Amino acid sequence: MTALPLLLAGRFDEWMAAAALPPPPLWLFVHVPKTAGSSLSAEVSTALNPYRSLHIDHLDRSRPALDRYDTAVEEALAAHAALPFRFASGHVQQRHVARLVAGIPGTRLFSMLREPAARLVSDYLYQRSPMHPLAEEVRARIPDFDAFLDLPGQRNRAARHLVPAAIVAAGDVPAAIAHVEANFAFIGVQERYALGFRALCALLGVPHRPPTARMRVNSAAAVERAEIAARLADPALAARIAAANALDLALYRHVAARWDAIAAPLEAWLAAR
Repeated sequence: MTALPLLLAGRFDEWMAAAALPPPPLWLFVHVPKTAGSSLSAEVSTALNPYRSLHIDHLDRSRPALDRYDTAVEEALAAHAALPFRFASGHVQQRHVARLVAGIPGTRLFSMLREPAARLVSDYLYQRSPMHPLAEEVRARIPDFDAFLDLPGQRNRAARHLVPAAIVAAGDVPAAIAHVEANFAFIGVQERYALGFRALCALLGVPHRPPTARMRVNSAAAVERAEIAARLADPALAARIAAANALDLALYRHVAARWDAIAAPLEAWLAAR
């Protein structure tokens, strides 16, 4: 059995052995936007270094973003060959992940998920906020949350980062779950962030301290966030979000249900270490 299913089955000692031994040449955090990933990267990079951020210049419109991430990945592979780094993270999609794993054999993957509707709201508000470099353009092009939901690129956003494009296009839930369980060492859920962070620290072999970094928190949008949250109680809107993000929802429910089951024994296991 591969590593992630062992964790989700509550077989924690076996999970540690399968995921961390032998020590991997690189830990790669596949950062799904608005899943507390900036905070997680900041916390982990202080203990697991050298660290490399896989980022692009969002103001560069010369090529599509995915192509610019291709370049960022190739540059990272060249840098790792010259002077290896232990940890990397970024908003890379699955084709970039596959290239990194092929270029640095033995790379271990981890990620975080978030309830899809909440993630969509947070992403919408972030992209319209002063924290986003293209906020003015986004506000002009996407006047409201309904318009944001209609964007093809915002559908099944988590799945685009975690599983191959062909699986996303097919909406194949069993294949998506199988791919994630076969390829990831750890996937947490933001709703159990503190417990997941403790488990991740144990896996990475880094000192655990309560997570403190809170990066890119959009407190200025509190009123609009509350208004959208109230709208989410509308069954029609909830159904619309679920239909457009069926793969994300299935992945989240699969992982979150298992975190619900393992939370108490994982707390006990971590306390006994």
